[in-house]
Amino acid sequence: MNGRALIYGTIAIDTLITPGGQVSSVLGGSAPYAALAARLMTNQMDMVGVVGDDFPDAWEKALEVRGVSMQHVAREKGQTFAWTGKYEEDMNKRTTVSRVEGVQEHWKMQLPPALQECSIAVATNVTPRLQCRMLQQCPHATFRMADSMKSWLEREPDYAQQLLQSVDMMLMNDEEAQCWAQTDDSLVAGEKLLAAGPRYAIVKHGSAGSTLFHRTDDEGMRIFRCPAWPLQHPKDPTGAGDSYMGALAGYLTGCLNGGKPDWEDMKRGVAIATVVAGAVCEKFGTISLFALSRRELADRISQFHEMTNWQ
Repeated sequence: MNGRALIYGTIAIDTLITPGGQVSSVLGGSAPYAALAARLMTNQMDMVGVVGDDFPDAWEKALEVRGVSMQHVAREKGQTFAWTGKYEEDMNKRTTVSRVEGVQEHWKMQLPPALQECSIAVATNVTPRLQCRMLQQCPHATFRMADSMKSWLEREPDYAQQLLQSVDMMLMNDEEAQCWAQTDDSLVAGEKLLAAGPRYAIVKHGSAGSTLFHRTDDEGMRIFRCPAWPLQHPKDPTGAGDSYMGALAGYLTGCLNGGKPDWEDMKRGVAIATVVAGAVCEKFGTISLFALSRRELADRISQFHEMTNWQ
């Protein structure tokens, strides 16, 4: 059974500072990264969010050309969400230099009926409270996905717990998962995430890859460990996690199987997501995603299969 994915998240104007350089006022936000990645795998996808009247028309046209519709993105008077991030030499570590909520701060999402009929609901990196609000408006979704951020897990623990009980898959990086589970062991954290509600959990290990956890029907657990795409000269890891999630959601639109994807499909989806996330890190911002074609992605997937023998 094929599905249609709905991607919700921030749409931003970013300034990015890494050991390899700096760029200012570039398209960012969790929703564009996820949507641009998803469109590499499917045409069955919608994006929702809000921008201010300073959002460049050229960016809107560029997204539309790449198959990411702005039809359901609200435009409000005021400033678009803006974020400045600085990465250390170890680019798994970053600091938020500045953050301006802009129109996002007071905007209340109300999905139109057409979007409430989505089969895959993707709540990208916004607060757990807003993620729960979005998922409540998707009553017919057969597969629900969300990720998070450490500061929001600490700020909204009750909503984070509610979120875990509402999703089929939860994605966190090592720091987030260990913080939530109160452990320094990511495998233990993955088990605890499954015990909190979702059938699947993914713990992302940055340059060390990711681990997929699955709670089976008999309450057992399966694990798939996927290495990262090898990067010789990473430029900017911003949006890699969002792109990972979007690519996985895009792939799953073609293999939902009543909301219970086959285990082999899940493994393949994780491998594809890993390849896309690696490509994002090769250039600043969303540049790689705009440039990456489905044909080039297929070539990279073939290379990754040869390197890792993941299927």
